[in-house]
Amino acid sequence: ENRPGAFYFGLFITYALFMALCFICLRPWLAGSMLGLCYTLLAFADYFKFSFLQEHLFPWDLLLAKNAEQFKPFLAELHISPFMLVLLFSPLLYSIFLLPRKPKWKWKKYDFFIPITVGIFFFGGITAFLTSNTIRMNYTNWFEISVNDTSAQESNYYKNGFLTAFALNIGYLSIQTPAHYNQNTIEQLAKEYAPATVSNDWKKPDVIVILSESFWDITTLPNTTFSQDPLTNYRELAKNHPSGTMISSTFGGGTARPEFEVLTGMTTAQMPAGAFPYQQYMHKDTFSFARYFKNMGYDTIGLHTYDNTFYDRDKAYPLMGFDQFRGQNQLKTELWWNSGPYLTDETLIDEIQYELEQPHPNGLFLFGITMENHSLFQNKFSKEELTISVDNPDCSPTEINSMENFVKGVSDSDKALKQLYDYVMSREKETVVLWFGDHLPTLGNEFSPYTTTGKIHSSSSEEWTQQEIKYMFSTPYIVFANYDTKKEYLAEQKEVSSYLLMPLLLDYIHAPETVQSNLLLDLYDTCPVIHSKYDLYQPNSNPQKTKRLTDALWLITYDQLMGKNFLEQTTS
Repeated sequence: ENRPGAFYFGLFITYALFMALCFICLRPWLAGSMLGLCYTLLAFADYFKFSFLQEHLFPWDLLLAKNAEQFKPFLAELHISPFMLVLLFSPLLYSIFLLPRKPKWKWKKYDFFIPITVGIFFFGGITAFLTSNTIRMNYTNWFEISVNDTSAQESNYYKNGFLTAFALNIGYLSIQTPAHYNQNTIEQLAKEYAPATVSNDWKKPDVIVILSESFWDITTLPNTTFSQDPLTNYRELAKNHPSGTMISSTFGGGTARPEFEVLTGMTTAQMPAGAFPYQQYMHKDTFSFARYFKNMGYDTIGLHTYDNTFYDRDKAYPLMGFDQFRGQNQLKTELWWNSGPYLTDETLIDEIQYELEQPHPNGLFLFGITMENHSLFQNKFSKEELTISVDNPDCSPTEINSMENFVKGVSDSDKALKQLYDYVMSREKETVVLWFGDHLPTLGNEFSPYTTTGKIHSSSSEEWTQQEIKYMFSTPYIVFANYDTKKEYLAEQKEVSSYLLMPLLLDYIHAPETVQSNLLLDLYDTCPVIHSKYDLYQPNSNPQKTKRLTDALWLITYDQLMGKNFLEQTTS
């Protein structure tokens, strides 16, 4: 769009960074080359991330740089054209062009620290300019840029261009204190949702929660046929056990967001789009349902069939009350692989069975994360392993290939679900399991084959209908126990937001109440489906009460992550 202010803002940032580098390097040609290289690499990263995940590059994505080796499967799929190579090496060509002239600033022999100090002050000024909320509100007015653009990132990058949008997001990292956040407000919430006495039907069961990567029902794509149902076991189990649909907070990637919401009962709705709470906001002991069970004497263990440092989980999980968090390099059972790049879901179930056979006299809370069905899906498995064929006359061979590879992975997840179910049902110790999918898979560029099959009408998420939004964020979940909980599951065959899953589970097994679980169950009764970034709310809900409760949930989230922990002080 025609937004000269966005252009001038980007130009201003560029010149400011150039001047800072000039003072530090003392060579303008080197400063320009370094800045050009940084811009080029960021633009390439944005291009490839959007190609894979339909999501732009955000400043907080740079926190994943330390896990660069984990992106090898993605890097292997990169297709770099000759034109891209020219762009990639253009900063080097620029340096070579300027090198013979060697323009530089001359300083006296012992005065070199002066320009370096000036350069550091320049960088400090740029940082303050971009991150201070007070300054931010002014400069967005000066350049006629809407600060609200950051709530719709696709529009932000389209309207303002990559550089300006990226710079705006740096300021968006800082979350403002909610208007009504204070100790008195939190104390009132604690009083309103005070826990009742513990039910006599509380059996203190072992509790197993599984985040199944990209666990989703692909057979819902229109005009698409499958040689066999990839979710046979899930459907059979759902006939006799509580199940439903979870509305995720993400599509195609960003597993840590719905994972965080399920584990903590908190919301990411008011956080920056694409934010990862573990890395950005979790820096102290924080409430989670792991800590809830730990406070009752449970052993609390996290398992992941991938690197346990990804998303800084190795740091976040202890802060949430986990005694252990084991990744693929710390697992104690045999590791199972197939031709795909990740450990199988069978490996995780074997590890869970191993853990359930260890002594946990006061109970076990275990949270497991699978990895086998992670993208990329194109040619992920060998042809011999693709046991389910897919057909759709409107889809290209590339789309069919991705779908068949996805189906292979999700059918393995379905078998792992049955393996866990059979084992749990054979146990004498009371055990309950919650199994859920974190998000839909990215099967192709620009939301194909969702567009190709006609399930959504546009490759721009901002043009989706309410029904399409709900579809693109809906994943299945199931709950089963090996004993009679003597209570009906409240949300049977219903759609619920991700942070409602654990409170619903606690209610189902008569577990002790908490302020947070009571608030969330009230929110479930009022508006069980919320996706605020896409303005998706359950039809016929009470808007005034919904607003009051979602504001209260954000107050509690802010209090426990970024605030002063008034809730813990009030309830301890």
